[in-house]
Amino acid sequence: MARRVNAKCQQCAMLAVEEAIALHGPTGDNCWNPANEQGWGYDCHRRRSHYRHREDNNRTRRRLRKAVREGTPSDQRTFPVQDGEPMALPAPPPVYAAVLVLYRNHKDAPVHAVGAEIWQGDRQVLALSPMHCMGMRGNLVTDYIQSVLEQLHQQFGVSRFEDVIKQLPVEACPIQPCPLKTRIEN
Repeated sequence: MARRVNAKCQQCAMLAVEEAIALHGPTGDNCWNPANEQGWGYDCHRRRSHYRHREDNNRTRRRLRKAVREGTPSDQRTFPVQDGEPMALPAPPPVYAAVLVLYRNHKDAPVHAVGAEIWQGDRQVLALSPMHCMGMRGNLVTDYIQSVLEQLHQQFGVSRFEDVIKQLPVEACPIQPCPLKTRIEN
């Protein structure tokens, strides 16, 4: 069974070295171990690094275990180059990407409408028509976005939206009638 996470060390890992020494050194609670000549505290230094990089290391470890369990996939074979001529690489499997589309005038403005797009490589497969979010609080908008993502996951197997969000101004809202657009036009 795995060792429990030490909450004190986890919080200490987020501090700068000087702050950690001040808080946990001889003038603090004295858990900093200055065993080496630089006074870094070898054990503490190792623990702080471990807790800072814990999530990434665990993710890599899980991925490697899974690869060993399933064997090396066939798409990771090496392809030798013959006579310096480039070889054609095999086509990647069809992978879908979901892009969140938000209609608002600037980053801090409330969301006017929410839509989504599904892309396969450089080809747009689906454009989900946007829905007005006027009058909805942030948590309702978030719930709606999650329900859209669940539907896209069922249909296309996407588990998240891409990191880049497509933001369009309210004037580009295609929903008719749109109360804000009619107010702007008048």
